[in-house]
Amino acid sequence: MKNKLIIPNFSLKSNKEKDFEKVLKLVNYNNINQYPWGETDEFQRIRFKIAHNNHNIYLHYDVIEPEITATYLKHNTPVCKDSCIEFFIAFEEDTNYYNFEFNALGSCLLAWGPDRYNRQLLDIKIIDLIKVKTEIKRISQNGLTMFNWKIFIIIPLSTFSFNNIKSLKNIKAKANFYKCGNNLSKPHYITWNNIRSEKPDFHLKSYFREIEFS
Repeated sequence: MKNKLIIPNFSLKSNKEKDFEKVLKLVNYNNINQYPWGETDEFQRIRFKIAHNNHNIYLHYDVIEPEITATYLKHNTPVCKDSCIEFFIAFEEDTNYYNFEFNALGSCLLAWGPDRYNRQLLDIKIIDLIKVKTEIKRISQNGLTMFNWKIFIIIPLSTFSFNNIKSLKNIKAKANFYKCGNNLSKPHYITWNNIRSEKPDFHLKSYFREIEFS
């Protein structure tokens, strides 16, 4: 297991876009580059930034890939079949965890539970508390047409409705970050912290890595 990831704290008074962008400039990228269930794709680049301001998690993904699919328009639909980024988190010693899944349009599936089979979808009204902005660009890279899509996410504490968390400061958790695309011509399942299992499974909590909100 790698060393824990420390989530930096920026005590911003507002969640305006300019403040979010200001935070991102001060945070380093983390790479999502583990391919437990397939060969590494040299044309893909997936990375993320994460920070907080005690009451919100700031999350940003920057994805470059040769193909993009975005078909699901509504929340709590199977966005993992599209070009999709995911964030799973369990607070403190909680046996349950949240899975946040977003496609390139910002459609979100959000659920909570102890494993992949026993999950409860959160209400759409809760998901609507999350602020999301996406950007999609067609780019040329090494003579190839690629797609660069970015997603900027602000997750308020009220989203974690099964936990009574007043502030993220000094909170410890376990998490993993993912990229997938189940229905792409070349399906892929890429992880931040590596997973060892025969079949693709992002829900193996034993492979979540320790994080701490500073």
